[in-house]
Amino acid sequence: MGDSLKTLFGWFPALRKLFQARTAEEFDDFLDRHFEECVQRMEAEAHHLMEDSEEKLSAFLAAALSMPGLAVTREVYSNGRVDLTIKSESMTFPERRLAEAKIYAGPAYHEQAIEQLISRYSTGRQSRGYVVEYVKKPGIAELVLKLRKKADVDLPARQHGATCNHRMKWAYASDHRHASEDLIHVVHINVNLHR
Repeated sequence: MGDSLKTLFGWFPALRKLFQARTAEEFDDFLDRHFEECVQRMEAEAHHLMEDSEEKLSAFLAAALSMPGLAVTREVYSNGRVDLTIKSESMTFPERRLAEAKIYAGPAYHEQAIEQLISRYSTGRQSRGYVVEYVKKPGIAELVLKLRKKADVDLPARQHGATCNHRMKWAYASDHRHASEDLIHVVHINVNLHR
C-alpha cells in the first residue's frame, strides 16, 4: 500500500497536500493553491465561458475543484442554497468550506455576496469562506483595487479591519465578525473571463 500511495502522490502532488493536511491551516493552504490552479484553468477557457450563467460557471469550477478526497457540491442547503460546499472526505480530519459565487456586477453586488456568506449560510463553525467573482468586464486589476478600497472604507458585513493581500493574483482577504462573535476569514477570488 505504501508504494502505491507513493506512486499516486508522485503522479498527483495535490493529493499529497490534501491527504497530509492535519490542521485547518494546512487544509486552507492546500485549498487556496488548488483554487488558484482551477481558476487558471477557467481563465484559459474564458473564450468558451464568457457567455455562461453563474450556475454554469460554478458547475465548471466545482468540477475542476473536485478530486479524490475533496467533494465539491453545488446548491447544498446551509440556511439556504450555498453556491459551493467544499468538503474534505477525511475521516480523521474533516473540513468544510463554503463559497458564494457571483458574476461581477459592481461593489454593492459583491457586498451582498459577502453578507450572504457570513450572515446567511455560515454557521460560524468554519473559520474561512470564499467569495468567487466571475469578472466578464475589462480591467479586472482596477476593479479589484476599487473593491478593496471601498471595503476598507465601508467595512461591509461587519468587516473587522482592512483587507489584506492574498498570494493569488486578483485575490484579497478580509475578516468578518459572525453572529457567533467569531471572525470568519473570507478570501475574495476574482476570475478573469474577459477576452
